[in-house]
Amino acid sequence: MTSDQAPLTRTRARALHAARHALRVPPVPRGFRADIEGMRALAVLGVMLWHAGVTLLPGGFAGVDVFFVVSGFLMTSLLLEEGRARGRIDLARFYARRARRLLPAALAALAGTALLTVVFLPRGRWAEVGGDLVASATYVVNWRMAWRSVDYLDLERAPSPLQHYWSLSVEEQFYLLWPVILLGLLVYAAGRARVFRAASWVVTLALFGASLALSWWWTLEEPAAYFVTPTRVHELMLGAIVALGARAWPRLPRWVAAVVGWTGLSLIVLSLVVITRETLFPGLWALLPTGGTALVLIAGPAAGRVGPVLLLRWSPLQWLGRLSYSLYLWHWPFIAVAAELVHVGRGGPDTLPVGWGLLALALAVVPAWLSFVLVEDPVRRHGRVLAARLTPGQATWRTLRLGLNCTLAGAALGVAVIAVAPPSPTESAARWRTPAVVDEMRSPVGADTLAVGVDDPAATTPAPTTPADAPVEAAAAGSGVSGALGEPPAVVEVPQEVGEPAVPLEQVPDDVPALKPEDCFVGLSGTRVGVCEAGDPDGTRTVALIGDSHASMWMTALDQIGRDRGWRVIAMTKSSCPPARGLTIERTGQAGDYRQCSTWQDNLDEVLLEQSPDVVLLSSASYGTTGAEKVAAGLGRRIDMLDEAGMRAALIRDVPRAPFDVPACLLENQEDVPQCSFDRQDGLDASGTGHELLAEQRPGLPVLDLTAAVCPGRTCSPIVGEVVVWRDSNHLSATYVRSLRDVVEEQVVPVVRTDQLGETVRAGVEVGTGR
Repeated sequence: MTSDQAPLTRTRARALHAARHALRVPPVPRGFRADIEGMRALAVLGVMLWHAGVTLLPGGFAGVDVFFVVSGFLMTSLLLEEGRARGRIDLARFYARRARRLLPAALAALAGTALLTVVFLPRGRWAEVGGDLVASATYVVNWRMAWRSVDYLDLERAPSPLQHYWSLSVEEQFYLLWPVILLGLLVYAAGRARVFRAASWVVTLALFGASLALSWWWTLEEPAAYFVTPTRVHELMLGAIVALGARAWPRLPRWVAAVVGWTGLSLIVLSLVVITRETLFPGLWALLPTGGTALVLIAGPAAGRVGPVLLLRWSPLQWLGRLSYSLYLWHWPFIAVAAELVHVGRGGPDTLPVGWGLLALALAVVPAWLSFVLVEDPVRRHGRVLAARLTPGQATWRTLRLGLNCTLAGAALGVAVIAVAPPSPTESAARWRTPAVVDEMRSPVGADTLAVGVDDPAATTPAPTTPADAPVEAAAAGSGVSGALGEPPAVVEVPQEVGEPAVPLEQVPDDVPALKPEDCFVGLSGTRVGVCEAGDPDGTRTVALIGDSHASMWMTALDQIGRDRGWRVIAMTKSSCPPARGLTIERTGQAGDYRQCSTWQDNLDEVLLEQSPDVVLLSSASYGTTGAEKVAAGLGRRIDMLDEAGMRAALIRDVPRAPFDVPACLLENQEDVPQCSFDRQDGLDASGTGHELLAEQRPGLPVLDLTAAVCPGRTCSPIVGEVVVWRDSNHLSATYVRSLRDVVEEQVVPVVRTDQLGETVRAGVEVGTGR
């Protein structure tokens, strides 16, 4: 005998009566609410069109927030109704219903995404997507995205085809915790009506307020706040607030409810238009779409046909609303594949062209409709069949097994994709292994091979010496890197085939510098200044690297130089942040500026004074949206600060930037490597914003230019000496930097030598000569 079939004793009757009295909510309306279905349609339409690049809806991503409020309202209503009708909340039954509703369709989409990945995405991305599949199947992918500092609002990078599962993860985590909280309140109230009413409102409002405050604060400081559950709870709680007040809303006068409803619908539409990628989101701005959704939910029962349902019941919107879950699951993988096909973030357009985006959406409708017809709707109907044939307990546990199987199958898909992916070591293993490849596998390799081209007369001609006070033209006459490598050849032959590079292609993206301690490099969200240690810890001279990741990539060479020459080498670097002083950086996905960078720049002053290095080497990447004049001025202010503190400053000119991801290109063109070469001048134009201007403005500034060692000819080869030069589109691989040790030493030694610390020294090649 189940608990539902137990005799109605006096104690049980009292408990049921007390529970009903305590909750004081009417039964959840069994009738269909067309306004909710219409809002789902608006939400998914906004998300899909924004992903497709339609500029008329710059805030289309706010459609997800509409879903959150609707979910919070429906789930809380169901839980309260169960407590009212049954005197308790059956957690197993609730989770079973959610599993049947969500997991089979989600598994179908995961399987389709795995297939799209293997067919269309480069093999180098399979392992990452496989990990996303596992995280999506287990509904923790939002934390995986946050940990990887993924920028959801950045449309300029090749995205994960599973990135959209972050919102489903948030909802699933809400479904796990919120029923337990309500059950705890019901048990605590023990039939006391006022206690339950007070406790439920206090807890709900507290969660709403705390999450909203955290969302506001964290969004200011942390780009990953977009993904994490604590910053989104307030949106779900807003729906819960509407559910808790369900007794009051039907009593609103019809004209008042109509005004409230139309106001809410207007706020939803307004949010899709006025919110942009530069808006601090979610933060307080999330109240625009979520508040509008709450108003529509409140107005629905009382406003009737004169409310927003007048528009939302339009048949195309109702059709989209029915398919909204399947459309949401399927549209993004097709968008991600389209972005890959046009090489977004890998040398193609900056963002996905609208035509490609709309084509991807059109194609995605087919599997979405099939998923709804063949999976989502049949599984839902089958649940009603099971409920009629089996006892409630049997139906619940059978459905829970279905959900568990879906989760395990999705995770197994991810493991399978990882298994068929090209072998790649973990990032930490690659950091330790790849620098030694140069010594262990072959010699010479990388840049060292540039000195071996004896058939070219230029290869054995030493570079002319340029006096320290020589004009730019004189330095230009000796273009190339002087010293151990000799004058590099005017043209370096691009190999036809990849062959067997020193670091396998699949491992090149992990061929990064070994920075210690492990967290010394500051990510996008950090503002503290970490100090990475290398070289000789007891060295008599201290050489510091400051800037972004384009500065820190030189640590592989400087570490060896420091060990040999007795220099202490330190790095103070932050992702996507130049060492400029008083400079505001614009960055996609930020609210107009990169505030964490500005704070880090301010904090850098104090740490530099504490460390007091003898020589400070500055370098930075491309910041085209900020402008060369502003970046050069900011770098100039930093140099002035260093001069005033008695520290010697020198600029490391940024290396040419490839118009695509080099290892990915090589994986696709292993027998046609020239397809992955590019024009050197184009690469220079796209790199090191403000570097040439800074050198022109400050002729006494030492400039270390490694362009000739990275790209000796007019065409940059992706492979030199069987070493892949770039690990992505703009960072040199650690192995190639390791092979640059001698030329880096030749250019940096004159800046560090004691007898030249007070003189004007121009090391290496003048900026602008590597053309």
